[in-house]
Amino acid sequence: MYLDFLKLDLRVFGSVAPRFLTVSPMDGSLDPISPPTQSPQISGEQSIAGYYNAVPAGVAKLKGTLKGPTHNDVTGQPDCAAAQTPCLIGVFGYLGYPTAWMMYQLQGDAVAHGAFVSGTGEMFSQTLNWEHVGSNIP
Repeated sequence: MYLDFLKLDLRVFGSVAPRFLTVSPMDGSLDPISPPTQSPQISGEQSIAGYYNAVPAGVAKLKGTLKGPTHNDVTGQPDCAAAQTPCLIGVFGYLGYPTAWMMYQLQGDAVAHGAFVSGTGEMFSQTLNWEHVGSNIP
């Protein structure tokens, strides 16, 4: 669902995205629907990396893959008891960085900004839980 929304953003705004448009696609490493990467033989935006790369350089963007969750873990409330299957751990892992991203984007929070600085932000050092992290945030 998130990738469909992002695809709509890219169709509507293309390379002339408004200044306020930002993207932060995140997925789970066991997600077969929106995988972190795609084979070069597959055309279009069929992965988190595909969407990230398709977003124009002038748009603030971030990507990351949480290790472990499947596509339905985001439906946890917060665990998997009432979630759609398959769900392994629930929504817990998705709460911190997406919240910080919104604080940075909507409130200009300097501490949250620091988590996403390209190559040196906190999210880049969280290799126990996150992989395929990338951003263009200076």
